[in-house]
Amino acid sequence: MRSVSNDKGPLLDVKKLSVRYPSRDEHSVKNISFSVKKGEFIWLAGDSASGKSTLMNCLCGFIPQIIPAEVGGTIRLNGKKDLNTIQLARQISMVHQDPESQFCTEYVEDEIAFGLENRCISRRKINKRIETTLKDLNCSELRYRKLSTLSGGEKQKIAIASMLVLNPRILILDEPTSNLDPGSMEEVLSAVEEVRRKSQYLTLILAEHRIGGLVDHVDRMIRLENGILKEDVHDFQGLTKEECVKFTDYSYPEYNRETTGNSPSILKVKNLSYTVDGNKILDNINLDVKKGEIIALMGRNGSGKTTLIKHISGLLNVQKGSIRLFQENMNRSNKVSPWKLGKRIGYVFQNPNHQIFENTVKKEMMFGPKNFSKGMNNAEKRLKDITKEEGVEESTHPHNLSFGQKRRLNIYSSSLHGPKLIMIDEPFSGQDHKNALLMADIMNSFWKSGKTLLIVTHDADFASKFCTRTVVMKEGKIVYDGEPDKVDHIGGIDHPKPS
Repeated sequence: MRSVSNDKGPLLDVKKLSVRYPSRDEHSVKNISFSVKKGEFIWLAGDSASGKSTLMNCLCGFIPQIIPAEVGGTIRLNGKKDLNTIQLARQISMVHQDPESQFCTEYVEDEIAFGLENRCISRRKINKRIETTLKDLNCSELRYRKLSTLSGGEKQKIAIASMLVLNPRILILDEPTSNLDPGSMEEVLSAVEEVRRKSQYLTLILAEHRIGGLVDHVDRMIRLENGILKEDVHDFQGLTKEECVKFTDYSYPEYNRETTGNSPSILKVKNLSYTVDGNKILDNINLDVKKGEIIALMGRNGSGKTTLIKHISGLLNVQKGSIRLFQENMNRSNKVSPWKLGKRIGYVFQNPNHQIFENTVKKEMMFGPKNFSKGMNNAEKRLKDITKEEGVEESTHPHNLSFGQKRRLNIYSSSLHGPKLIMIDEPFSGQDHKNALLMADIMNSFWKSGKTLLIVTHDADFASKFCTRTVVMKEGKIVYDGEPDKVDHIGGIDHPKPS
C-alpha cells in the first residue's frame, strides 16, 4: 500500500453536500461530509443509483455548472470553494462510465492531445506525453487509429489516457474496468500506480462495483447507500479477510445445465474473415452453435468478439467465408437485411446508449414487438412488472435512467418479440452484484424457455457457473472452444487451463 501524504489540511473537503435534480422529488445525495488527503486511493463503493456518479460530478464542478441541480453544502479544493470548471479542470480529471460521452475528436492521437492543446502545451511536449502515456497503458499500437474502430475496452483505455496525460492532482474514474479484460485492467492499474509513484501526490477516486485485482491497492473505502454516506473505512488494508469479502464478493451460484449434444445447429460460421484498413479483425473463424447452448464468448479487448456477433446479426457484411443462421445464408454475394434476421435474434449492444430509439420507457419496451408485430400482449404485461421492479415510470425518458437500468431495458426491449437466439455484449457492465444476479436470472429464464444464448463476457466465474461452453478469441482467431471451467483468465483469458 502506498504511503499517504501527511501534509496539513485536506486536499478535498466536502461538507453537508446535498443534491437534487429538477426532475426528481428525492435528493440523489443527502448531507454527505468527508475529506480527502493528498495521495489517497479511495474506492467509492455503492449499488447502482446510490449517488456515486452524482458525487463525482459535483467534485468536478459539472454539477451544478453544467448539469443543472439544486446543491447544498460546500466543496473546497485546497481550501478554496466556488471554483469554476476551468479552475477545477486544471487539478481534477474524470473518466466517465461511458468513454464515448467525453470524446471530442475522431482519432486517438488527437483525443489524447486535445486537453494539452487547450493548455497551449508545445507540440514537442505533447508528442512526448502521448508516447509515454500510451506506452504505460500498453496500447501504443492504437495511436493512429480512428476512435470509431476501437473496441469498447480500447475506447475505455484511450479515455483514461486522455486524462492521465494531463497530470492531474486528482483522477476520478467512474467504472473504468467495466469493459476491460483482466489483463487490460492490470495494465491500467499499473499505469495509474506508476503515475502516482512519479507524482507522489496523485489522488485516485475510483467508483467500481467489482474491485477485483485492485483490492490490494485501495487505501480507503467510502460506501454510499441511497445517497447517504453509509461507511467510511480509512484503513481498508487493515480489514480482516472476512470483512473484506463482505464488500468485494461478486460471485455467482452454480446453475444446473443439461447437455445439448444431440440438438440441431442453429448457427454455423465457416472460414469467416474480416479486414479493415489492412488490419485483419477476424481470421478464418469457424463456429457451430446448437439449440439450447449458452456460450461465453471471451478474449482480450480487440480480439474480435463484438465484430463476430455483428456479423451474425447482419450489421456487418461478410467479406470472406459464410454464415448460416437458421434458414438464412450470408456470404459475400448474398446479404441478408438485419431487420429480417432480427425476427429470430435479439442483440444487446455493449454500449446501452447505442440502442435507445424512443423517448419513454414504455415506447422503448414496445419497440421490438411493435416493429415485428410479435409479442405485444406479453410486452404489455412485462412492462408493468418491469417498471415496478426498476422503480421507474412508463413515461421516463430512457436516457434519464442509470447505466445499469439502461442495460436491463436494452435486454427487455430486445427479447420481448420472442427471438430464438439472444446475443448480449458485456451484460454486467455497470451492474452492481445484486443486479448482476438479477441479470443472470433474466438470462437463465431465457434459456429455460428454450432460447440459445451467446454472451460476450470477461467474467470467468460467470462463464464457469452459468454457461455450457466457452469460446475464447485472440487476435481475431478462436484459440479455445470447450468446457467453461477449463479456461483460465490469467493474462486476459487467452488460453485454456492445462489438463
